[in-house]
Amino acid sequence: MSLQLRLNLAIAVLSALGLICMIAFILIDAKPRMDVENASTMLLTETLIRSSLAPLRESSDPKQGLVRLVGELKNLRHAAVSLASQKQTDSDGYENKIEQTWFSGWKGLPIKPLKIPVEVRGQIIDTIIITPRPGDEFEELLEAIFRIFEWGTIISAIMLCLTWFIINRSLKPVHALRDAMRRMSSGEFNLRVHEVGPPEIKSICGSLNVLAAALQKAQQDNQRLTANMIMIQDEERRDLARELHDELGPYLFRMRTDASLLGREFDKAEIDRTRARTLNDQVLAHLDLLQQTNRRVLERLTPAGLAELGLSGALRAMAEMWRRNKRDVDVSLSIDGDIDSLDETQKLTIYRVVQEGLTNAFRHSGASQIDVSVSRMLSHDASADVSRRGNTKIIIRDNGRGFANTTDGFGLKAMRERIAALSGSFAIDSTAVDGTCLSVALPIEA
Repeated sequence: MSLQLRLNLAIAVLSALGLICMIAFILIDAKPRMDVENASTMLLTETLIRSSLAPLRESSDPKQGLVRLVGELKNLRHAAVSLASQKQTDSDGYENKIEQTWFSGWKGLPIKPLKIPVEVRGQIIDTIIITPRPGDEFEELLEAIFRIFEWGTIISAIMLCLTWFIINRSLKPVHALRDAMRRMSSGEFNLRVHEVGPPEIKSICGSLNVLAAALQKAQQDNQRLTANMIMIQDEERRDLARELHDELGPYLFRMRTDASLLGREFDKAEIDRTRARTLNDQVLAHLDLLQQTNRRVLERLTPAGLAELGLSGALRAMAEMWRRNKRDVDVSLSIDGDIDSLDETQKLTIYRVVQEGLTNAFRHSGASQIDVSVSRMLSHDASADVSRRGNTKIIIRDNGRGFANTTDGFGLKAMRERIAALSGSFAIDSTAVDGTCLSVALPIEA
């Protein structure tokens, strides 16, 4: 059931309850009002009749005058006036009518008739009977209830139509939000919702627009990251193909040539041992160069010693290599936590980050002190994301001259995108006074 239908049903039920309560209050209040009305009517009729009897006694035909007086008062509302002599013929139908009304069973309702004897010259000529007529008051009550019900129904119908119209207009932004979220679920993040309607709806529309903008930016970043990763992979393939062609090709050609010459030498009847040994030494030399080239290519693909020494051992070996090559720079390495149990992707990423960070520091900073810190911190927060078990932080700090260039080079760009692909964070803070600090945080997946 829609919200609009629920609100309209609630208003309809409240209107019906209000109408029923009003009618019930009128019915509850009917008896006291009818008591007062009957008493007032009886008193007024009695006073009128008694005041009319005085001139009647002085008339020449008082009985005829009495019949005429009762006839004139016969059509009174709320009270019936009759003569005792006419009671059996005129009032039987009315008494039956009183008995048929539900007021006859209403306890305490004064329906007893009032009798006024008419005495003329010391003789009672007849008796006037005044009988209350609660049925007239009941008819007025029913008429009032019917009018209240009729107008209440009309007003309630008008209110429902107005409420339906107002709610429909107010829910238009909600319908727009529903359509926008449906389109967003299908990947359409470039849409924006008009911020209209009540303040609460405006706030939701604004938040949805912010979410759509963030998702659109994330989608663009992912597309750019994918394109860059494909570009980097293609560049790596081209570099490897070029290096294999330029480095391995000549060695293989020379080895093939020397092997052919060596084979021809063995086919001779008299072998020149000196030449054969020289050709053999040349083949072995080419094999050594080929192995060095192969080792260099493999190092580009996978860091040497990472699998054998583990991440901590490979990082210490890298730091020691820089210390031997750059004796004028103090390189310190701090490792905290078990980083060797990380998955292969994270270990390779951490190694490449430290490698790129140290290379940039030695090339561009002119620093005399470089501090590298790698720490693995586990999460003990029960409310944290259950898919994460903490993070690994990498900090590379130097006391060099810093840099003002805000654009990333190829190495930093590749590093930033590699970290973004692992849902990590990357930040560089560089000043001429404090040097450069590179901070990286990688989440540890559960």
